[in-house]
Amino acid sequence: MHHGNCQCKSVAYKFTGEPLTCYTCHCTDCQTSTGSAFTMSMIVNRSDLTIVSGAVAENVFLHNGTEVKRHHCKNCGSALWFSSDAAPEICALKPGTFKDTSWLKPVAHLWLRSAQPWVTLDDDAARYQTQPEIEELIELWRRSKYAWRGVNSAGY
Repeated sequence: MHHGNCQCKSVAYKFTGEPLTCYTCHCTDCQTSTGSAFTMSMIVNRSDLTIVSGAVAENVFLHNGTEVKRHHCKNCGSALWFSSDAAPEICALKPGTFKDTSWLKPVAHLWLRSAQPWVTLDDDAARYQTQPEIEELIELWRRSKYAWRGVNSAGY
């Protein structure tokens, strides 16, 4: 089990499952939404994520024609996860909000054609110029040394 919270600690959550995958995204949408060079996302089963305390707010926006919900702290605005009714069983948890991030390591870098020119990648993660299929990212996680052994609740 992993615990996390927003920046002001008004919202606390627990994650009780196994990640499906974890990656960094260098697309311009992620750069704009974070105000940074990239973002990190961990795809998880929504049923493995529970709010322990606080109130989560949502705002909705269109991303490549799909309605996406940003779940965030209503006080400090920290993004906690993103979801979509197009795939209600999963969400993109923002793993930097975990209390312990020492076990995190992305298995891939996405949208490198949009990466800032000064970003240097010195890891062995897979690299994609655009968006790979989610199944490929899940398989990369399954084969990585970071995945827990055994089958998670999604059967992956």
